[in-house]
Amino acid sequence: MDMLVRSWLCIPALKEGLEEKVIQSTADIVLLDLEDSIPLNSKQVAREKLLALNHSIWSDYDLAVRVNALSRPEGVRDLVFLMDNNIVPKYLVIPKVESAGELRILSELQSVTGARTKIFGIVETLKGLRGIDAVINDSVNLCGLILGSADLSSEISFRLSTSALMQIKCEVALAALSVGLKVIDTPCFNLIGDKLLREEVEAAKALGYSGKIAVHPSQISMINRLFSPSETELEKARAIIASLGSPDLPMAIASIDGEMIGPPFEVHARKMLALQELVVSKNNKRAL
Repeated sequence: MDMLVRSWLCIPALKEGLEEKVIQSTADIVLLDLEDSIPLNSKQVAREKLLALNHSIWSDYDLAVRVNALSRPEGVRDLVFLMDNNIVPKYLVIPKVESAGELRILSELQSVTGARTKIFGIVETLKGLRGIDAVINDSVNLCGLILGSADLSSEISFRLSTSALMQIKCEVALAALSVGLKVIDTPCFNLIGDKLLREEVEAAKALGYSGKIAVHPSQISMINRLFSPSETELEKARAIIASLGSPDLPMAIASIDGEMIGPPFEVHARKMLALQELVVSKNNKRAL
């Protein structure tokens, strides 16, 4: 586990004070958007906003850039602009991924330029959802999937019910996790109160999601907290590892608080402790 991807704060590249917002953000990743939030006639202006950022910010902060769909001319222009100007974000987010071919072209471009950008693809169309297995199995540099519910909802032509969205979330999570990819939850668009955001994060975490897109800075704190191991979870993880590692254990199973545990529990416990190490490292870095 080498990436802390709990919170992704999405900011339009045209936003005033962009550099200051990046520096001040407590999100794990700041996602600079060139796609949906940018009008067609302002795409080039938005690209140039990225070029105006201090060059060191790309290496000093965990930045992502969401380009336009690679099936569109603007997406190709985005990639060319980034490469021509030696802009190398740590993460590149590709929207409306529907085929492995799109990501294969990107992989070939990366091999030529030597860029080490991690790729996340957004599953947000019916075609992309139905072809998800082909996408993840044939993509070389893909590190994770992001669920985009807004475009899916508009394509289906009705507001997705909670149960329908949960089914889609489960499908995307199972696909991603089966090949070792991260999976990131769709944004919570309701900015009034924390109840719905909490429910969405807790449901996503239970399905194996590692993080969630934030559309407002006020959402970051809760997303970070809920996607981090709680002290109770950490205590149990340490107890599981200690119990199963005991030299007096006659078999590879033990019992904690009346619950039988075995090797799969230890795997999960070690993942929990590894995640906590990343959280601590991130917090220490911010404190400097």
